[in-house]
Amino acid sequence: MLLPNLHHIELFYYVAKYGGITPAVRKMPYGIQQPAVSGQMLQLEAELGVKLFNRRPFALTPAGNELYTFLSPFFSKLPLITEQLRGEESSHLRLAAERTVLANHLPTLLDQIKKDCPNLRLTINELVASSNPETLLENQDIDVAITSLHSPRPSSVKTLELLRIPLILIVPDKSNIKSFSSISKVTDGKIMEPMISLSAEHSINTIFQKELDKRELVWNPIVEVTSLDLISNYVKRGYGIGLTLDAPGMTVPKGLRKINLRGFAPLKIGILFQGKLKPIAEKFALAAVTYAKKLK
Repeated sequence: MLLPNLHHIELFYYVAKYGGITPAVRKMPYGIQQPAVSGQMLQLEAELGVKLFNRRPFALTPAGNELYTFLSPFFSKLPLITEQLRGEESSHLRLAAERTVLANHLPTLLDQIKKDCPNLRLTINELVASSNPETLLENQDIDVAITSLHSPRPSSVKTLELLRIPLILIVPDKSNIKSFSSISKVTDGKIMEPMISLSAEHSINTIFQKELDKRELVWNPIVEVTSLDLISNYVKRGYGIGLTLDAPGMTVPKGLRKINLRGFAPLKIGILFQGKLKPIAEKFALAAVTYAKKLK
């Protein structure tokens, strides 16, 4: 058994509600011509095999009245549920960022947003080495991502730069290493000091290795970890020199000291998004820009 066309059913609801085709066309929430409505009402009656209403004067038949009584609860509440859903979505912010951002910066930033939006609803995703923020955006799993801006992006993904963070090395206080030049003056171009860093795919390593290539140097990590905190921990334990970031709000742990990497490009951090931001995401982006300026 074939079901009637749902669009025809919707049109019938408005015809029944407003008492005729002509008034329904005037008050319907979208534009449609009177002859089209008349034709589709005839098709609906043919599909159902019953007469739904008399045309002049307008009056629902018993079958039409039964159908309208069935449809009315759904269609009459549709505007209410639409507004409810829009209201919930307007306060729902879905974002993704790496652990360092989530732990050290996002809480302060979100506190500011929550003051203006007390009904703020959050969905937070942690970006790891295998994460693809572009896919999350494309699938509409997130509204914005805070991440590095060094990887190639599809043309549909827009970027907003927030910060440029210098790369640094960290060593134990007692280490004899005072500068990068003191370990890079090697005859064969290979630096033998053990290095601790994030995974080889991470933007920090991409930037670092690119500059090493320019200087005809080779230095690969012997310990790869998943977070900047772990780099510090393993440096403290004597596993090697740490490649990390001189990030705002982060201090070099006690017992360690930093070595600046002059001439190395900084890590660019920014926001990724797709299309036009909804108001809550736009508010977040503007707050992030202001927050980043204060960090600078």
